[in-house]
Amino acid sequence: MNDNLARRSVTVLVLLMALFYGSLLLFPESSGTVSNVFSVSGDLATLVILLLGIRRWPERRRLAWKLFAVSFALCLVGDVVWAVEEEVLGVDIEVPALPDVFYLFSTMACFFALFRYIRDEMTIDLATTGFDILISIVATAGIFYNYVMLRLENFQEMVFWRAAIMLSYPVTDVAYLMGFFTLVFGEERHCRLSVRNYLLAGGILLMFLADQSYLIQSIVGDVAGGLLDPVWSLSFGLIALASLRASEETAAEEESGDPLWLVYLRMLLPYFLTIVILVMVGTQYGLVTSPFFIGSVLLLALLSIRQLLVLFKNRRLLMVISENEKELHRKNAELQRLNKHFMTESETDFLTKLLNRRAVDQAFERLTPLDDEPETLGLLLIDVDYFKKVNDTFGHQRGDDVLVAVADTISATIRGSDIGGRFGGDEFIVLLPGANMGAAEVVARRLTEAAKRNKTLAETQVTLSIGGTSWSVGKRDYHAEELLQQADDALYRAKEAGRDCYRMFSEISENKAEQEK
Repeated sequence: MNDNLARRSVTVLVLLMALFYGSLLLFPESSGTVSNVFSVSGDLATLVILLLGIRRWPERRRLAWKLFAVSFALCLVGDVVWAVEEEVLGVDIEVPALPDVFYLFSTMACFFALFRYIRDEMTIDLATTGFDILISIVATAGIFYNYVMLRLENFQEMVFWRAAIMLSYPVTDVAYLMGFFTLVFGEERHCRLSVRNYLLAGGILLMFLADQSYLIQSIVGDVAGGLLDPVWSLSFGLIALASLRASEETAAEEESGDPLWLVYLRMLLPYFLTIVILVMVGTQYGLVTSPFFIGSVLLLALLSIRQLLVLFKNRRLLMVISENEKELHRKNAELQRLNKHFMTESETDFLTKLLNRRAVDQAFERLTPLDDEPETLGLLLIDVDYFKKVNDTFGHQRGDDVLVAVADTISATIRGSDIGGRFGGDEFIVLLPGANMGAAEVVARRLTEAAKRNKTLAETQVTLSIGGTSWSVGKRDYHAEELLQQADDALYRAKEAGRDCYRMFSEISENKAEQEK
């Protein structure tokens, strides 16, 4: 994170955490108030950082971060409601309470945000992954309900919505854990190398720990502010910092280095949990000796093994497809390089490396005004004086050197937006978009002066004659032949004047006007 916003965000989060823990340690008797104040402050700060981070992402990649923002906002509302009830109204909050409703929707939004982010970051099968998560959630809910919730003294007296909220924490934590393992141990190597993904995975893991802390405190009956409460703010902070790394480069091309056992363990987790809960139910109700029950467990185990074999087969097919795609991408890249090379060769004069006549004609077409609104275009025609004499005296090789020297002089003199080309033989052309007659004359003067300073041209006593013009016309009056004729007339006048000079078409027009008078 090398920009000022990221550094300032890290500073704000570090200060918040330091003040949070410092206040909890200094004022243990007011831990609830301290927790309320800094929880709201942390939610607000991380939400602002996340909203700033969203602006860095392209529109097509913003949905996941917008869902994270909704999650942060819901948590902020829940913390505000909790603080108002406890600090202002003096309500003795009984867990689960009204703020937990907002926390529940916050965790749901966070889960969907994480799922969307993984979908954008990696290529996954939405239907298969969704069913795997659903199976894991249902199995976890059954295990937790039967072996934890039913053993709580006050659970039987809870109304349905309170019981549902209590059960939602461990259930959503399973989804969080699957998201964490997918980000850190994903099959794409760039998921392991991406700092952004590490920050996001770290935030999800801390959120899981915070939820478990809250659940334990709820079970023992003490949910006042404690040393683990700031973990929520820190988890949100890491997610917010991840949003700032939108421009981060990844290494998606590199091959995966993840161990196969970890990949398959993640895939088989839902099936494993299903078998576990079935065995637990059978043990609890004394069915382990029933042939029907044993057959059911074996059938489920065989289905799981078959699924494992299918996963192995699918993985091999995916690896083959991946290798074929890499080879195809490589060949496409090579083909594009060759096409670009051939296109450049077809548009470039082989000797001078300026545009050839065909490419100059295409440039005239590209510079055609889009409508009748006038656009200015300057033009110079350049002729090498007595070039035939150079060939006869010094030889054709020296003549080629002269043409290259003229081309180099043109390239070194004109602007980056100007277009230089070899118009044929010893004649060159320069298109000057946006240049009026005065600007075109400046370029012509610079070219004649630069030619005198060129060593090759000086040794062969070569000079340049230049004819220039400019006009400002709309699409209807744009005729390249007319502009070329004006420049050619000016070039003819330069040669009549003794060569080694330039003439502008405006001078010809003025002379004609004077003669008519």
